[in-house]
Amino acid sequence: MSTEIREIDVQSLYRLLEQHDGVSILDVRSAEAFQAERVEGRHPAHLLNFPYAAFSADEATAVAGLPFEREAELFVICGRGRTSRVVTERLQGHGFNVISVRGGMEAWADFTVSTDVVPPSPELTLVQFNRPGKASLAYLVASHGEGILVDPNRHLEPYLEEASRRGITIRHVMDTHVHADYISGGAQLAEQTGATYHLSGICGYRGAINLDGQPGPIRIGSLDLLKIATPGHTPGSTSLLVDGRFLLTGDTLFVGSVGRPDLGGQVVPWARQLYRTLFVDMASMDDAIVILPSHYASTSEMGDSGIVSGTLGELRRTNEGMQANSEEAFIAYIERNMRPSPESYARIRQINLAALSVDPDEMDDLDRGKNQCAASQGSACAISSGGRTPAAPGVG
Repeated sequence: MSTEIREIDVQSLYRLLEQHDGVSILDVRSAEAFQAERVEGRHPAHLLNFPYAAFSADEATAVAGLPFEREAELFVICGRGRTSRVVTERLQGHGFNVISVRGGMEAWADFTVSTDVVPPSPELTLVQFNRPGKASLAYLVASHGEGILVDPNRHLEPYLEEASRRGITIRHVMDTHVHADYISGGAQLAEQTGATYHLSGICGYRGAINLDGQPGPIRIGSLDLLKIATPGHTPGSTSLLVDGRFLLTGDTLFVGSVGRPDLGGQVVPWARQLYRTLFVDMASMDDAIVILPSHYASTSEMGDSGIVSGTLGELRRTNEGMQANSEEAFIAYIERNMRPSPESYARIRQINLAALSVDPDEMDDLDRGKNQCAASQGSACAISSGGRTPAAPGVG
């Protein structure tokens, strides 16, 4: 008689990682796939990569070497949730308390969680959407039932469902820059909702939808917003100031680093732009302004609430990219912290400019893996490696 295979969805696994240290996870994908992307959460987990090929070749030896207590819950993850069921069934036969992750890393790559940045009111709703598999962030800003969606990815359902649940009509959609690490849903969402699409006019967008490509004010409900040119990560990078209190910085400024200015092959010229943005143009901004970026490099950048944010004053004191005492020192910092750009980024940029169309399968492949948008050699992942495959550095 076969034993029932227990499963958990990725949202529930993420909540466990938010609440508990030491969650045990066995990743049975190849070492290469594990290095490219893996499960991460706010608390460290006991994460082991043991490829299924090695497991099945000598199951008895593999089971004997697993560093997990048999009575403790062990979560098994694979690419799509099929191989993990096989391993789960076999480990159950060896007495392990094991649970398969439904949908595998494919499901982990795409799901989104939402958190209120501030308690919602009719005057201001500000929601941060976190896509953990990409470590990317999007925002819904609303006032009196009118909203703007900033930096959405191509999986639009979570945004539309959240807006509908809150009775918000999306009037504006904004991409802070031409994204290179994920496929944007900005133009698609604007077309679908009839919203105005905002993307800097110097980006070279080739789509049919009309752009509002200039810096300047936006008003939703009773709320004043301001698009501010913040070039450097890209020449067209634009930040959004919300109510004079919150600055959605895209990839210009992160909690722990700054946006890498090399993705267009113009390291020094773009680094000089970024220096002027951060140290000249933003110099007069108040320390109390809350920075809300569009990516994070490590889960250590999250607060206890799960929100990725920091005040500008805190970042001026602690962000490694904000410590340069001159333009040349900043450029030297940037050059020390450059890494090869993923090959997929050039194609993703072309897709986001509506200059390239690809089939759905290639789109799925391109849109996988954690972002590498920060200027850093990488920081330790919040999740530790517990086995034969060492943990890859974060994206810093």
